[in-house]
Amino acid sequence: MEDRLSNSNEPIHRVKCVVDSCHFWASGNHCTAQKIEIEPPGAIDTEMTDCATFLPEEDMH
Repeated sequence: MEDRLSNSNEPIHRVKCVVDSCHFWASGNHCTAQKIEIEPPGAIDTEMTDCATFLPEEDMH
């Protein structure tokens, strides 16, 4: 999923992200990824979901 690794100039204002160790995290708990992907298909509760867009900040250096 190569295209998910792009930053946007503007945060996704309707998305709240508190994972400040993610490369796409921005002040105010915003996400600056071009788009986000939540998986897996068929999840039935919060515990089963995962943000596939997450990229640890240190992976970008």
